Amino acid sequence: MEIVRFAVAALLFLSGLFILGVATLGLYRLSYVLNRMNASAKCDTLASLLILLAIAIMLGVNGTTIKLALLLVFIWLTNPAAVFLIARSEVLTNPYLESECEVVER
Repeated sequence: MEIVRFAVAALLFLSGLFILGVATLGLYRLSYVLNRMNASAKCDTLASLLILLAIAIMLGVNGTTIKLALLLVFIWLTNPAAVFLIARSEVLTNPYLESECEVVER
């Protein structure tokens, strides 16, 4: 039983690291600021879920697991909102946005 728990936790942890690697690659490969922010925000949120879940599985059910769950809820609520606000400030303050990002207004 202990081996199965370790294997599941290792799989979740490695999946989280892989997603963080994809996010890092996206930061270097994507050309526009808003695209880079979108890729990094989604990948960071998912990777944090997987890594914190792996840690919780390895620790078992205790007080630390409850703290990890609260941390996970906090990250899932604040990360998308923070990225949205940063992207909105980029749109409002960058005078060259239309030439850089091919913005289409509807």
